[in-house]
Amino acid sequence: MAAMDRGMRRSRRETHWQVDFQALDRRECLIINWMLAGLGLGMVLGLVGESLAEVLPADIAAVYDPYAYGLLVLVMTRAAASAAWAALNGLLTAAGLMAGHMVAHALNHDATLISRPDESWQAALSITVIGFGALGYLSRRRDLAGDVAVGLVGGLMFTEGARDIQQAASLPHGGVQPGGPWILSALVVMGLSFPLLLRPTTSARLRTMIITLTCAAVFTVLSLLRLLW
Repeated sequence: MAAMDRGMRRSRRETHWQVDFQALDRRECLIINWMLAGLGLGMVLGLVGESLAEVLPADIAAVYDPYAYGLLVLVMTRAAASAAWAALNGLLTAAGLMAGHMVAHALNHDATLISRPDESWQAALSITVIGFGALGYLSRRRDLAGDVAVGLVGGLMFTEGARDIQQAASLPHGGVQPGGPWILSALVVMGLSFPLLLRPTTSARLRTMIITLTCAAVFTVLSLLRLLW
């Protein structure tokens, strides 16, 4: 009986470790699949965006690139378990976006993006990956740091919208607005939805919204002062 009890305890212990290994294996598979999804979705999004850039109106294309790319990076980094995984997912998504752009240029028999020195797409893509990637990871925090991160980005969205309105008001009658109504609507929607969707509790959403509106007011005032000086 004692030998039977020891065997049963040993079998239970082996089953426990087996369950742990299975959970670890599922977690590793999920991480790998998530990284591959970021790479693949980035390539598809970059290919579609670059292919339709000459077909879509300029204001719609301005919304797609870079804000659709930024939202993809945000989604891919928000699910990361640590900062290192978030950085890796963001870089892989950016690599997919870059590959999609290059494939679109190759299909159009145009010069590749790397051979065009007048393009600032490298800097824009870097800013998108760093900004939205950091937002995706920091927005998972439940403390004040998450509120501040989401609030800063939301404030920047409102500031960009105010800058577009200011530029449109300074144009002569009948002039073309640089961003257009589509990009202005996208900035307002992102500025309002980030605090509501990325924060976990009602109190966190309220704090984030206050930070967003405060940052938007401060950034707008600083922008106006810089123009006056």
